Amino acid sequence: MRLKYRLTRTARGNLQEISDYLVEKAGPNVAFEIVTAIMETIITLSGQPQAGVAADQFGAGVRKFPAGNYMIYYRLTRSRRIEILHVFHSARNQRKAWKAERNS
Repeated sequence: MRLKYRLTRTARGNLQEISDYLVEKAGPNVAFEIVTAIMETIITLSGQPQAGVAADQFGAGVRKFPAGNYMIYYRLTRSRRIEILHVFHSARNQRKAWKAERNS
């Protein structure tokens, strides 16, 4: 059964930053392909929400799952939805990225 998913404002901002960076560095076609692949992974997660690995160091119930060179952080809500919290490049220090998002 596929669950509904929701991107938080922060996750939408992360995707916009990823897109903006890729448009500048690699062009709009590459940006579109990568953001589309991330979204396809999110849709796949909505059908297999337990596929991710626990990432409780970032909060109770937080899970993570890779999408190419990016890491998607999400959690299941009480209403049986997937809430996408963040999307960061895997090369980033994930702990620092979470801290920076909290302080912005």
